[in-house]
Parts: sequence; structure tokens; C-alpha cells
Amino acid sequence: MSYKIVLQPGELNDANRDYLPKAIKGSRMVVNENGNNSQVYPARLTEHVEDILGDGIRDVWYEYVPESYDSGKKTPLVFSMHGGLMTGWGQCIYTSWSLVAEKEGFLCVFPNASANKMWMIECDDEKMDEITTREKLAGSGVPALNRPTGSVPEFHDVRLVMKLLERMREKYNIDETRVYIQGMSMGNAMTSQVARYMGAHFAAAAGSGCPTNCKLLFDSENRLINAGGPMDIWQSRLEHDKTPYHYGEDDKTVVQGNVNYWRRLNGALGLPEISIRGEKNLLLYRGDKANVMLMDVHNRDHGQTFDDAQMVWDYLFSGVSKTPDGTVRHAPTRRAFRADEHALALTEDAKQALLNGKPVPLGGKVFRRDKLKYHGLNGGQLVRGSYLYAPVTFLAKAFGGQALSDGDTAEVRLSDGRLLAFAHGCVGCTIDNTVEAMVCEAITMDGTLYVPAEWFCAALYDWHVSCYGDTLYAADHFARLSRYAAWMISDVLLEREGGQRGMV
Repeated sequence: MSYKIVLQPGELNDANRDYLPKAIKGSRMVVNENGNNSQVYPARLTEHVEDILGDGIRDVWYEYVPESYDSGKKTPLVFSMHGGLMTGWGQCIYTSWSLVAEKEGFLCVFPNASANKMWMIECDDEKMDEITTREKLAGSGVPALNRPTGSVPEFHDVRLVMKLLERMREKYNIDETRVYIQGMSMGNAMTSQVARYMGAHFAAAAGSGCPTNCKLLFDSENRLINAGGPMDIWQSRLEHDKTPYHYGEDDKTVVQGNVNYWRRLNGALGLPEISIRGEKNLLLYRGDKANVMLMDVHNRDHGQTFDDAQMVWDYLFSGVSKTPDGTVRHAPTRRAFRADEHALALTEDAKQALLNGKPVPLGGKVFRRDKLKYHGLNGGQLVRGSYLYAPVTFLAKAFGGQALSDGDTAEVRLSDGRLLAFAHGCVGCTIDNTVEAMVCEAITMDGTLYVPAEWFCAALYDWHVSCYGDTLYAADHFARLSRYAAWMISDVLLEREGGQRGMV
């Protein structure tokens, strides 16, 4: 039987400025911002309170058993871990896990952190006192972490997850080969911790926001710190998100370190398969032991997109399982991942491009040139545009055309028969003997004539072009390049991956 996802209309509270307003619980209130979006509190979400570990702490968790659950079938289970200062029910309404579960028939459990609404997670020894002492964080707006006690497997919250897994197996018909864990913000850090130390019990892990401190991933010799083994990994990053200050490393370093940790462990060191659709930038690294997916979301703040659960389920969880010996198995996912078949990526100073996902030589080097206005500015100037340039002969061939001549003047014939002519220093070109202005002048360097790649792709082929920093991505569909994807692509084209955090 197929179940339909039903979106419930809510009572929109635009005046809300609280991270998680308590009044939402059990109500029809919904709130939205550029990092988190809520749904109406699900009627089938049940609260459970018990000293389940027998250590005097009354833990709280929430179970979602969809109407579509069939107790006669082995059923997948998803743990979803809330962010700092949140709750299990808050994580449920700030995601679409319950909606996806209703359609697909799997179960969800949303635990509460046991103390101060903050998970007990590993901390960098050098920053331990600073980040676990409220007085030292006073006025910073940063909540104090719970001071870790014992080893990671001994942490109360880690033992809680494992006990809840045991409980869910006793209570429901759980498919032990298809148990997954996902988290948001601090819940992502908690998910990463569980994956690294208790990963043998989970087929895959996913998370949004808050990458892990790289000092907890690699030892002083750059070796991986891991007790859980390979597993499929999904990392969602939000373009405007920031790495916690106490990590002591910048956003690029930390995010790349987190991706590379799992790439190394999973044997996924090859080139990524790239799919940029709308604002979602997906980079899939297929591995010998397991896969790694990076999703970077353009123009998004800290949190998780409302469809993050749907994306994770459709492209990862729905097709991965783990056998008792720890082998990761892949089956067709609900939606097949398809890399962009018609796309071009360029980055400044690179001598190669990614054309339809494959590195190809440019026959030159990409450079940037500004379009200036200086008339009437009394010797001053304004930059009206800034463009990445590529050899026109390369661009023509990339689109199936041919180069007829090159140098201070150049002619190319496009695959549809159009004949284009260019001249060094001229902002115009001719198309079938008709003058047309480009966005910036043609430039000849080392005997090769260059034109703005954005103009060529957009004006001649109606491709969508977007840029971040030194990188351009053009595709035959709507695609907006985001910053983490741009950094990863740039390092591939400049052959700098080996120097990234965590790489050997």
C-alpha cells in the first residue's frame, strides 16, 4: 500500500524570535527562518520517560511509528539527534523525518540529551576548560558544553542511543541491517561521534551543520581516529554557516577535513560526481568500502533544510544496508543519483576544466578580467563586472564546435553552424557576419584568444551560470554554485586536494 505525504496547515507565528518556542509542543504553531523551518506537531509522535539505563537519570525520547508501519515486515529505523538547546520533539518538527517515515514505513526515534539540552561529546583537551565553563563563556552567546567524563562509549548519551536501539529492536520488528542515524547542529556532532565509535551498529550516518573538530578526527600523525569502521556518510553544509570558533581552524579547512576523514576511511579518494540542481550542490564520492555525499546548500544559514530528511532518505538511506560482518551493501535508492551530464566548471589559474564531470585540458590558463567604468570619474574607476576567461577554441569544442583559427583574431564554428569571429581588444564579435557585443573584450595571451566564459555559455547556449569566489559553474539547467562545493571543485582543478586537511 502506498501512503501519501500529507502536509498539515499550521498557525504561522511570524513574530517568533525564539529558537524553539515551547508553545509549539502539541500545538499547530509553525515558525520559519533561513535556517530552520517547522511543521505542525505530529499527532503520532509519542513521548517516553524512563530511567532506561538504571543510573538514576530519567531519560526522555520520542518515537514516531507511522500509520504505514507493518509489524510483519522487517523495518528500517532512523535515529535523529537534536541540536544544542533543543529537544527530541523539536528535532522532529524541524525536520521532515515523520513525513517521509509515513510514506516509506520506517520508524524514527528522537532522543533528548540527558543534561542541559546539550549532548555529551568529545572536546579538544586544549579548549576543555574554556568551552565547558559557563563563567568563561559569559557574554559570548555560546552555551557551555557538558564536560566529558570517561571514554566515549561510556558517555551517558552514547549509552542511551545504544540502549534505545536495543529497546526498539525488542518493541518493533526492526531490520538490524538498516539502522541509521542523523543529526542537526550539535546533533550532527553527536551523530559523528556515534558513527566514529559505534558505527558497527549503523549502516549510514548523516548530519547538517556543525562539522566535527578535526582534532577529534585525526591524531598528531594525521592518522584516522576511528573504532566504528566504514559506513555511508552524508554531510549537509549550509553556505552561511560558520565553524565553531574554538576549533581554531577556518570553515574551509574544517569542512574539507570532515569530508576527507570519511573519504579515507571509506576508500573514496577519486573525483566526485557532481550534481547541482537549484540551490543544492551534491558531490558524491564513491568508495571501495562505502560512499560519501556532501550536500552544500546555497544561501542557507545554520540549521537544516526542511527536505534534508527526504534527500538523505531518497539518495542514501533507502539503498544502503550493513551485514553483521560490517560490509556495507548498496541497492538502488528511491531516487537515483545522476551527475550533471551537461556542465562546465572553471577556476582561476587552472589549466584544466571539468567538462561534463571529467577533467579536460584547456590549452591555456583561466584568468580573471574586470570590466571598468572610468569616464567622468576624474581619473577614478568603477568595476562593473568581473569575469573568468577561457580560450574560445576550448569553449567552442566543449559545445561540439570546431576551431578555425586562433591568435590575435580567432574564428570558431559552433555545432549548429553559426560562425563567430573575435579580435584581441575588441568588445564585439561577429556572429554570422553580424556584430554583437560581449560583456567584456576579447584578450589574446600567448597566441591564444580568450573570451568571458560566462558570456559564451549564457549568451550562445542559454546555460545557467553561477560563480563563487574563483570558481564558475555552468549547466544546461538552473544551478547555483555554493561556497563549499566551489572550494572542492577549485582544489580538484588546481590539483590541490592532496594539501587539504586530513589528506595523506
